[in-house]
Amino acid sequence: MSASTSLQKPPSVDAPAAGEPAPPGTSPPGLGSGAPVSGGSHGRRLWALLQVLLVLAALAGLDWKLSDGRAAGWERNTLRNALKRVDTASSATVAILGSSTSKDWLPERLVAEVMGVPTRAVLDAHINGCHQDCTWAEVRRLKAEGRRFDAVFIGTNLFQLCEFEHTKRILQQSWLLPLADLPALLTSYLHAARPLRPLGRLLGLTLSGAYGDATVVRRQLENGLKKVWNPEPKDGRRLPAWAWARRKGLPGAPPLSCTYTEQDVSLKLAYSAALLDDLAAVTDHVYLMLLPEVTLGIDEPEHRARWARHLAAHRALADARPHVQLVDLVHGGVRDRRQYRDGFHLNDKGIAAQQQLFRARVAALRAGASGGAKP
Repeated sequence: MSASTSLQKPPSVDAPAAGEPAPPGTSPPGLGSGAPVSGGSHGRRLWALLQVLLVLAALAGLDWKLSDGRAAGWERNTLRNALKRVDTASSATVAILGSSTSKDWLPERLVAEVMGVPTRAVLDAHINGCHQDCTWAEVRRLKAEGRRFDAVFIGTNLFQLCEFEHTKRILQQSWLLPLADLPALLTSYLHAARPLRPLGRLLGLTLSGAYGDATVVRRQLENGLKKVWNPEPKDGRRLPAWAWARRKGLPGAPPLSCTYTEQDVSLKLAYSAALLDDLAAVTDHVYLMLLPEVTLGIDEPEHRARWARHLAAHRALADARPHVQLVDLVHGGVRDRRQYRDGFHLNDKGIAAQQQLFRARVAALRAGASGGAKP
């Protein structure tokens, strides 16, 4: 070879001319640099994807087992029982909504007595722990089903108005709300102090049945995977399966209460307004019962101010809606803490006193209504 001879140009790696097939082992034009494609890399990606799918399937199986196919849990069964009562009482003309504080002192026979209807015409539609957010969801369900009642009773105490976060609140909403109301539900979370919290809980219980019932799994982990649903009290008595949810506070601890600041009550007041508005499509007469609790008997400026704000807020809600009448069971209500089983539920003596006041209040309201006043 002559010294003046130039070096031979290596074979071209440019893309083939239009219409010519790409050489074996190279990428088609526009899909890469022309480096050889490794069949092994595709295999590794598929294997990684398969591993992820296997892990997700295992977690889904474990979740299904823990939640007994999304059937286990006291909160779920409470909802099932309530919905069964509602669905099988198609001829009821009067309904009782709200939580246990609305119902445990108010038997159907007493409502039938003050309303002048047969006991069988009164529907117990309360749900345990069903605060304003849950009751709004239940009302939306009744509205979507076209249910109508002559009258609806619903109670609230001061404590319920604060935004006490609990997974069961979201569980109740997800069970009760029609799917078409999902945008309204998500919009309602904007009133929360931390809107992402309820949104995250909604996503969590949608994906996990074990998470959905009062965060059982989290409580198990916090207690070293011990069974917290059957705690052994020091006196040796066996508590019911849901007793962990009702453990009393430490001796000397202040009773549970709501601070009633604007931020703390914004969400529940928004739900209160919404459920009262929606009830207009379900009934012509709503009796909004203001219920006492143990803090009513605390003679301190802060507690007196909280109750004043609570009463004023609900008077405003009722005054703005012709179909809503306030049943004030606070003034003249049970103040003696010895008449309470806990901070919110009355004992037999307290129940008797509240029932007597209830009769008098409703009788006065109905007498006023017969004279042409607000029902």
